[in-house]
Amino acid sequence: MKRFVVSVFTVAGLTALLSFMLTAEAVVKTDFMAEAAQASMAEVALSNLALQKSQNEAVRQFAQQMVTDHTAASQELATLASSKNVTLPAEMDSKHSGILRKLGGRSGNDFDRDYMKAMVSDHEKTVKLFQKEADKGTDAETKAWAAKMVPALQGHLQMARSTHAMVQGGERSGGNGSGNSGGNMNSNMDMNSISNRAGNSSGRSNSNRRTNTNTSENANSNANRP
Repeated sequence: MKRFVVSVFTVAGLTALLSFMLTAEAVVKTDFMAEAAQASMAEVALSNLALQKSQNEAVRQFAQQMVTDHTAASQELATLASSKNVTLPAEMDSKHSGILRKLGGRSGNDFDRDYMKAMVSDHEKTVKLFQKEADKGTDAETKAWAAKMVPALQGHLQMARSTHAMVQGGERSGGNGSGNSGGNMNSNMDMNSISNRAGNSSGRSNSNRRTNTNTSENANSNANRP
């Protein structure tokens, strides 16, 4: 009887532990999917705003890439979540809603800088989120999907950083461009000057040679006269 009671408690304990582990796994999986969904939702919303407001072609190209890629990622995630009976959030979180409102009040290069700054920050966090799931995820399918997405997200981050650096220097680039142009003009002028000097030097050398030749010929002629 005693052994029976122990066995019952052992089974109950194992059942509770298994239930806890499954619940914990479900929570982790749900948390990742929810955060991934929020990230993609924010990328699409902010980038659609950029397509409306930005006049910078590089920023617009980046924004269009984000809308295309993250819309596709959201669709894949929705399919995966449905197969796991996970309900994804339907709205952006308050943080990204605030960023969207802030960007709505920006224009010109101020908008471009703030938008690209948000893109860099978001993609840094998103790459870490997906890399962690790819490395330590417990659900095989979710882990595989995260691993598949990591290279594309790293590419987005690299694009975001380079575009952000470009718009940060937007006001200075004109000055730099002017400076470079001046440098090129000076370089061309120097090369022309060197070429002219070389030509003049060559001309003078030829002239001197002709003069020396003529002098030598005259001297020989005078020496041969009776």
